[in-house]
Amino acid sequence: MSYYVGVDLGTGSIKIVLADESGEILGKESSDFSIISSQANYSEQNPEEWIKGFEQAFTRLLAKFPETSKCLKAISFSGQMHSLVLLDKNGMPIRSAILWNDTRTTEQVEKLKAEVGQRLLDVEKNIPLEGFTLPKILWVMKNDRVSWANTWKFMMPKDYLIYYLTGRICTERSDASGTIIYDIENHSWDARLLEMYGIKKDQCPEILKSTEIAGVFQGKVKEKFGLSNDVQVIMGGADNACGALGVIDDKETQGMLSVGTSGVVLCYSNRTDESIGNYHYFNSVIENQNYKMGVTLSAAYSLEWYKENFSTTEDFSELTNQAMNSTIGSNGMLFLPYLFGERSPYYNSNMSAEFIGIKSIHKKGDFIRSIMEGVAFSLRNVYERMKLINSDKKNKFRITGGVVNNSFWLQIFANVFNAEIEVLETDEGPALGALICAVYSTTDKDYNEIWSKFNQVRKIYKPQKETVQMYDSCFEKFKRISNEMNYEGS
Repeated sequence: MSYYVGVDLGTGSIKIVLADESGEILGKESSDFSIISSQANYSEQNPEEWIKGFEQAFTRLLAKFPETSKCLKAISFSGQMHSLVLLDKNGMPIRSAILWNDTRTTEQVEKLKAEVGQRLLDVEKNIPLEGFTLPKILWVMKNDRVSWANTWKFMMPKDYLIYYLTGRICTERSDASGTIIYDIENHSWDARLLEMYGIKKDQCPEILKSTEIAGVFQGKVKEKFGLSNDVQVIMGGADNACGALGVIDDKETQGMLSVGTSGVVLCYSNRTDESIGNYHYFNSVIENQNYKMGVTLSAAYSLEWYKENFSTTEDFSELTNQAMNSTIGSNGMLFLPYLFGERSPYYNSNMSAEFIGIKSIHKKGDFIRSIMEGVAFSLRNVYERMKLINSDKKNKFRITGGVVNNSFWLQIFANVFNAEIEVLETDEGPALGALICAVYSTTDKDYNEIWSKFNQVRKIYKPQKETVQMYDSCFEKFKRISNEMNYEGS
């Protein structure tokens, strides 16, 4: 019996999932680490914390399943996108990694818009944003020149774990997409941008496919964990790319909704149009398959924010019960979930959250339901701005994140999107996608064959015709007010 491991390196923790070749998930472990925020807009981590977290979680997993030390065939990785890791010539981190949610790079973003904005749309297929890797490199060049002068290689977080295990410096297409110095169509670093901004080609990691073998555990690492065989290390992919692989099994009909602290809409598509820039467009972990993705910054966090500030003694189930006492459309109240400004489709940090239409008739349940509806409206707005042509439109969405435990909110999503919302038996997200990469790379199995073993649909929420029509009217109001706010706040 062969075993496989999928690892997801997130922003606050690392998660490891172990499965056997029959498709049974045997166990999982995780380890947390902290974010360094030395001043406003800064978000960093020490890469050595990722190594420490991996070692702790992997060691615990081996202790629980000792047969893994003899049966582990392959391990693969998912990781937070965009974050910048710099290594010196000895292969050691030069400074703390600058994370995807670090927003110190506004000056660099404006510079890129002015100098190469059209090229970024034509070649990288994205507009520059503070979260992406290239603005972070430009910030280091200007503000931490000693670090850049000593930089041998740059890479992304999961790639640093792969380097630790194999000694090889490489990345893969889905993570390279998020750097915005990568040619999406030709799968190569953008030589023109590298030359313009003084980045040497040999400072860039080698680009592999997501299912390629980066190497095997180095001798010292293999010995550390007591492994008796050569474990193959498979590249894997960016977190949302792996998340989609772990959730979607029919890319023609299904999209992915991820509703955690932030919210994501993701659809596989190999087509772009004049709306490019309203969404992110990246390579997926599936060869020759791209995807469109949009992000709303405050999804489930909107409800958490309300609870922490106005309803500290009640749990989320009690809040949901009160929301159920409200009506469709929250008795005429509307919530705009822009607590952190907004990413997709507006890319406007000046937008703000608002309750619209408050009157004396409104009760607590109306406020709560308006938050749930507002988050669903926001994600529908992201989806519609992708402007998918008919053959790309989805009539089903696989949903993941904390929302999967709230049946009332799931039904709202089904009605707002006028689509079936499917909840899966296993909600392991990116770690499961990495696991599938590991199995695919080392067997002759098809993605769908692998997927069907690891996951099954637990419940389907179907749209209700009359409710859909009512929500369509509410959504048009939401979209109009949001568009006006974006215009005024620009």
